[in-house]
Amino acid sequence: MYLTIKNIFRFVLVIGCGWGLALLLGLFEGRFELNQLVFYTIQSNLLVFFAYLYLLIKSIAKSLSLKQAWSADFSPNSMGALTLIIVITGLIYNFILVPTISDTSGYAVNSFSDILVHTFTPIMVFVDWIIFANTSNMKKIKPWTWAILPLLYWVFTIVRAQIGGPIAGFGSYYPYFFIDADQLGWTRVIINVLVLLLAFVLFGYLMKLIAWITNRFKPFTK
Repeated sequence: MYLTIKNIFRFVLVIGCGWGLALLLGLFEGRFELNQLVFYTIQSNLLVFFAYLYLLIKSIAKSLSLKQAWSADFSPNSMGALTLIIVITGLIYNFILVPTISDTSGYAVNSFSDILVHTFTPIMVFVDWIIFANTSNMKKIKPWTWAILPLLYWVFTIVRAQIGGPIAGFGSYYPYFFIDADQLGWTRVIINVLVLLLAFVLFGYLMKLIAWITNRFKPFTK
């Protein structure tokens, strides 16, 4: 088997991400929690899982064909977008949502599944961006485009709230309190979204700066 350090790292990433998803979706208990799919955490982790699984399969197939180690990447801009959307998951959960969860809520903040999808996967993907992702073509990295996916998720929550009922076991039409138009009103929600989008774009440019700094030190991009 022709394996690179990069592919081994991504294999661990896929296993951890998939494990967390399976736990939250109830797959190990022989059921499927459909209501979980409305959450940004689940959607972003699913995207990461299938994206990196695809890269792994493509890498292994090409390595066997070439009879030498080889690893795949998406375009630098796509890798950046993928990284940002999952890093957002970790940042919002750990720094915005967790402080609002009371000890009496019954929600297990430090459960194994939560650690996997909210901390392990975001950190692993961010490390992949720093060490392994091929970001040599800096001109193709456009962080302002990366905010499109979080914006589309917000549109999704609005549409779902209008055509669907309250989220099962959640008691609200919206998955997160800071975009709950019923509680906050549209003006406050729009301000919250604009502030978050600006923060995402700024963080994206920080990621680009990090890529520019680390490019010369990346020995595992091949």
